[in-house]
Amino acid sequence: MATKYQKAVAIEKENIVVDGVDVSGHWNRMFEQRVIFEYTPELIEKIADIPNAESFANCYQCAKCVAVCPVDVVGNYGPRKLYRYAQTGMDLTEAPELWLCTTCANCLRVCPKEVNMVKIMPAAREQAILDGKFVPAELQQAFENTAKSGNPLGQPQRKRDAWIQSAGVPVPIIKDLGRKVSVLWYVGSYPSYHPRGIDAAAAAARIFNALGIDFAILGKEEKTTRDSQRPGWREGSVRDDDRAKHRDLQ
Repeated sequence: MATKYQKAVAIEKENIVVDGVDVSGHWNRMFEQRVIFEYTPELIEKIADIPNAESFANCYQCAKCVAVCPVDVVGNYGPRKLYRYAQTGMDLTEAPELWLCTTCANCLRVCPKEVNMVKIMPAAREQAILDGKFVPAELQQAFENTAKSGNPLGQPQRKRDAWIQSAGVPVPIIKDLGRKVSVLWYVGSYPSYHPRGIDAAAAAARIFNALGIDFAILGKEEKTTRDSQRPGWREGSVRDDDRAKHRDLQ
């Protein structure tokens, strides 16, 4: 795993005279100059060379992004810091920091250089996956579950519509109705399988019934949108198309 850059070493001299002026004191702290060969521009170029991640190289360290980054609120993060990490020895494709960004676009809104993390992060993450680099265990499990079972939770397809039994109201399945409806409701994997998601789906079904909406669900014919895996690839990529084909074969 890549390591972050080492901070400059603080030097505090007991006695120092600058231009004939004695500036000795505990506040007199200087720092070793960082020589140019300690920087790793090739690691910045590695990210910028990935399609859709070119703007990563535009950063000029103004730090406007850090103030609006929601991840920095709970940790040491932000696009400027990611650039600095790459500049000083961190291969982002091998680092956990690559997976912390939520692609909320707050940084893009204030960035004077239009460093687009909404495009950069998915592209870099996809490259990390293709290269067999670090991938969060949760995402890896979601990939494996989807490949095996057709959904990120690894649940059997035959139970896709089992949640309707606890909804407390009729939830029609389009195949059984045999007619068109006003609203064909795509429920999703987590609302179909996860306990908290099932509660939300049941609540929505009760609302639809209370409003008199003519709706139905796909039931067992519903396939995953792979939304939970979306942080791992960029939209419109070959991998995106391949996953769509794989999904249709489930």
